[in-house]
Amino acid sequence: MFCYQCEQTAKGEGCTKIGVCGKQPEVSDLQDLLVYVLKGLALYAVEGRKVGVVDREVNVFTCEALFSTLTNVNFDPVRFREVLIPRAVALRESFKDRVKAAGGKVDFDDPAATFQPASTMEGLLGQAAGVGLKSDPNADPDIQSLQHTLLFGMKG
Repeated sequence: MFCYQCEQTAKGEGCTKIGVCGKQPEVSDLQDLLVYVLKGLALYAVEGRKVGVVDREVNVFTCEALFSTLTNVNFDPVRFREVLIPRAVALRESFKDRVKAAGGKVDFDDPAATFQPASTMEGLLGQAAGVGLKSDPNADPDIQSLQHTLLFGMKG
């Protein structure tokens, strides 16, 4: 777990064991995984716009799913595991087919474009370890900081 999206973070450095707000590590990890899946969906949404494929349901879901990752919104891990993550993948796959049919690009190098979630909570948490905010210890801190700033801006 690593979370530093609110002003209450431990010592102003972020929460690493449990959130000051009560967020449990598994919820934090599932939120990171949801953001990763949304990144894959966004790749197709951007490409879809280029070929005239726009889906209001995808747009609304993306906003609602990002909102679900804010502090103190809903810390139910089952909701992430059974509703939000599977829905994001289903929308991505459906939208991908529509983009392809319209002649758009559907072959992306980014693994988020083809990510398939594990079927168990343990598996999902293992996957989340590879996509979270601090998953790449070799990441350029300036690039990482910019990515996080943009993400928090999108969350609102």
